[in-house]
Amino acid sequence: MSYTTIKAIYPNDRTEDLTEMRNSHGSAPPVWEAMAGRYLGVTEAYSYPQKGWMQLGDELWNLWKRTDIPEAHRLVFMLTFDRAYVARKDYARMAAAIHTFLHDFPPKPGCVNHWEVIAHLLESNPDIPGIGLYCTSVSEDPFAGVWNEEKEDYDPPDWSQIYDLCEQIDSLVTTAK
Repeated sequence: MSYTTIKAIYPNDRTEDLTEMRNSHGSAPPVWEAMAGRYLGVTEAYSYPQKGWMQLGDELWNLWKRTDIPEAHRLVFMLTFDRAYVARKDYARMAAAIHTFLHDFPPKPGCVNHWEVIAHLLESNPDIPGIGLYCTSVSEDPFAGVWNEEKEDYDPPDWSQIYDLCEQIDSLVTTAK
């Protein structure tokens, strides 16, 4: 079964796995489905001839830039992105955003949902510079570097590709002024 890994992020140094949550369908998919349904009117994961939310590409991914969408929704959405993390100074902000998101988009009964666990971890304010998500074990860890055949291990990640998601959201406000 797939899993989601909560990652400790030590910018420009290393990442570590904190915990795994079974069934990765409890992390990114409920967020993507909620965002696509509310803001794009797309409720099916896959569809034909119209596109489902798993087929939308940039139309879905660029929702984080829309300042008409509540910040809490955009923050939770961005935490599902590859190589995005929340810095420790913003743990409380992100936990509050998750609670708002769960209020606005209640988990479906009988479906796995990891967001309360993620919020609880952030509320505990662990002494870690940042926290990110490796949303599904069926793909490569986005926080890992390139596989090195000689070392039979991953090289360090390209830190220029790993980013503080709150800085990205906050930059939209600065740019708009």
